[in-house]
Amino acid sequence: MLFIYNAILLSLSFLQFGQAQPIFPKGQFKIALQKEYTNNNSTQQQQPLVSFLAKQKQTSYNHNSGYHGEISVGTPPQKFNVIFDTGSSDLWVVSSKCESDICSSHQKFDYHQSATYNSDKEHDDGDEEQEEEEEDEEAEKIQVNYGTGSMQGNLGRDTVRLANDAIEIKNQVIADAYTLSRDFIGTPFHGIFGLGLAGLTSSRHDPPFQSMIDQNLIDQPIFGIYSQHNAGEIDFGGIDTSRFEGEISYVDNIDSSYWMMSVDKFEFQDKEFLSRKAIIDSGSTLIIMNKQDSTLYHSVIPGATSNGDGTWSFPCKSVNDLDPLLIQMGETTLSIPTDKLFLTPVSSTSTNCLSGVSNQEMEHENTWILGDVFMRNFYT
Repeated sequence: MLFIYNAILLSLSFLQFGQAQPIFPKGQFKIALQKEYTNNNSTQQQQPLVSFLAKQKQTSYNHNSGYHGEISVGTPPQKFNVIFDTGSSDLWVVSSKCESDICSSHQKFDYHQSATYNSDKEHDDGDEEQEEEEEDEEAEKIQVNYGTGSMQGNLGRDTVRLANDAIEIKNQVIADAYTLSRDFIGTPFHGIFGLGLAGLTSSRHDPPFQSMIDQNLIDQPIFGIYSQHNAGEIDFGGIDTSRFEGEISYVDNIDSSYWMMSVDKFEFQDKEFLSRKAIIDSGSTLIIMNKQDSTLYHSVIPGATSNGDGTWSFPCKSVNDLDPLLIQMGETTLSIPTDKLFLTPVSSTSTNCLSGVSNQEMEHENTWILGDVFMRNFYT
């Protein structure tokens, strides 16, 4: 579920939260861990377990409205910056077949240059150009519609590497996108790496995280997302306890597609929002809710006004007079301070700030989407 602005410790059973620490605490330094795999010709079909946390670095873009990290596809590797999106489950990169202006600024995947690519289609030797056209026509197609934007592509299988090549997924289903909506024009990423559950895939094939588990590539079937103002990382296969204080809180996942939890109550100022559901979505910038909830939420912020596109603005000075947003789930209560509930001023000369909460028509009734504004406060 990707929402492009202006344009988790997660397991298969639980959502887990720890209060996030600064990304570079005083006197501490982090070095990305790497592991080399020996390419021998043994008959062992599975690679050895990653016996430590495999770290995937992320960097922010567009005034910290989102994060992307680098993966590679194919042999030899072709590198791409992708969004690691817990709100979708398909993996795609821009195709060399895309010739529109939307794709002109993106890195493109050329499957003809990959020795490990498999389209699952076999052709007799013959005219190369004709074979290529037939291959494209016969290839399994995919279309993915996001909260913002859409793509169409051909499905194939190839080797995908991430976390500084510490994780190598073989024969992973991946789409090369030959059509992108204009929402993707000028974006600094070249694809999306879905981290949602299998029920959300448009391709109806295993999402990449499920492949990591099935291929025995990680110690534990979990990943944790840690993000701060301008950088972050994803831990695959375990928990980095240096990234949070106190104990982790566990909450049941209640859906087979989204990382979704039941929320007894959201509380902001004197307003209460009871019996809601919440989706953890790293592909969205803001906290998103329906229009009625968003209007009620902003009604208690002095000077808040709707921008007409689902977003809201309010005088930056109003932040000092607001209480934190409280999220109660059983015995667990999470708190987001008010100084974390807005983005930078609308412009360099403006005294108004963009609210971290917006509204949009929601697929699920009484459901909020907790994007990066939420996730920057918790190791999830």
